[in-house]
Amino acid sequence: MDAVRRHRLDHIAEHVEAQYRRSAVQINWDPVFTARYRWEHTQRVAHYGDLIAKAEGHDRELCMAACLLHDIAYFHCGEEEDWREHGRIGAELSRPVLADAGFSREESDTIRYAIAIHVDGKAGFSHPPTPVADVVSDADNVDRFSAVRVVLWCMTERDDLQKMAIMLGQRVERLRTYRERSPLKTATGQRLFAEQVDLQIAFFEAIIGDAAITRLPWREKEPLLADELVPDLRDRAAR
Repeated sequence: MDAVRRHRLDHIAEHVEAQYRRSAVQINWDPVFTARYRWEHTQRVAHYGDLIAKAEGHDRELCMAACLLHDIAYFHCGEEEDWREHGRIGAELSRPVLADAGFSREESDTIRYAIAIHVDGKAGFSHPPTPVADVVSDADNVDRFSAVRVVLWCMTERDDLQKMAIMLGQRVERLRTYRERSPLKTATGQRLFAEQVDLQIAFFEAIIGDAAITRLPWREKEPLLADELVPDLRDRAAR
């Protein structure tokens, strides 16, 4: 990648990082999904976006630029309804940033379309489908099922192992569905996603197994909360 392209990406990354640092002190963030998490997620999505773009033969710079900006609205939105609109809001917030970085109008529209559509498939403006949008969507989903998210899933019930086992048992069911019917669009994205899903299933089932033996062994016949609500957790974890 030449110096001009690296400079344009640096400009965007520096802008997004500045917005993250501002929002970290100005917005009341979720205790798990913090401003820092969003910035770190953004960097990983850019990494996966580059991997997918290279493997699929798409424009790496446009894909990474869109990945860097895909969640920028999170650093501006404080209202719940705005968060659900963060793709379309992000597309508008990105317009001046892309112009300042030196992207043409056509390049900017391609990037903004990928940002706008990545949440629910609706851009809010007319634009033909693009490979860049597929890459951004896939990169975002690959990281949303990453090892880091494994940790975050467990943190929500970290004070109650049995409740955690119930939650993770339900999560495993959804993960199996995702594995059977991958929502990703590119071949590379599908491969990376399958690896992430398998990692989550294996780890969550190990925790479920630990929860199943977190009891006094001579009272093994006494049912646990997890046994009552998800009867097959222990059997599945043992396989």
